[in-house]
Amino acid sequence: MAAQLFVGWEGVLALGVIILLIGLGLVAARRRSGWIIALMGAIWLIGFGIYRVLDIAGIYGKVAAEASYVPNIVGTILFLAGVGAFIYIARRRR
Repeated sequence: MAAQLFVGWEGVLALGVIILLIGLGLVAARRRSGWIIALMGAIWLIGFGIYRVLDIAGIYGKVAAEASYVPNIVGTILFLAGVGAFIYIARRRR
């Protein structure tokens, strides 16, 4: 039996796809905000994919003592990488 995601996961996935498509549409229209919106949609879908992989592996959704702290470590690494990328881009644009 396949692992069941949270209730309403289809809507969350569809929202990520919609954000990505809106961003790509704005890029095609040569709007300045298009790339950042497309990037947000892509990161949304990548994050959802990471969640799905951890869910299928049986790591996500367990008590921390059972599954170790792998989801928290992965989340912390992704958060710090995002903050670092934001700071790097912000400093480079000045």
